[in-house]
Amino acid sequence: MKEGTLIYIFKDNHVLLAMKKRGFGAGKWNGTGGKLKSSETPMAGAIRETKEEVGVEVSLTEPHGKIHFHDPKGAEWMVYVFRTEVFYGEPYETEEMRPQWFTLDDIPYDQCWADDIVWLPLLIAKKKFEAEIWLANDGSLKKHDIKEL
Repeated sequence: MKEGTLIYIFKDNHVLLAMKKRGFGAGKWNGTGGKLKSSETPMAGAIRETKEEVGVEVSLTEPHGKIHFHDPKGAEWMVYVFRTEVFYGEPYETEEMRPQWFTLDDIPYDQCWADDIVWLPLLIAKKKFEAEIWLANDGSLKKHDIKEL
């Protein structure tokens, strides 16, 4: 199973999302994150990816959520989801992502991954969770199972 991270930075009544500019997920708003390197912990990978993608350093504790993704092509992913309000520096655009602050009432779910609508509200509410997500070939949400912890 492949492992990855997602990181969401919160400030006041806002969340930092980043528009993916190239590669997998291009054209979608998302948190920062990506694939873990072979000997990397989820926390180390999350910190590295956030610095690479939007130029800020984050302070993280344990993951707030875990999502087991079932890819329609057969790949399995375990993604560790982090949230933080502690970061250093101002987010800036990189070759890979264009960051933007959104109010919590104005998240563009129609431009995010289809599954975000079912678990991101839990992350916003600071509720820990575990989820299984099945996506269809077209990227739509096929099925999901979420447990609050």
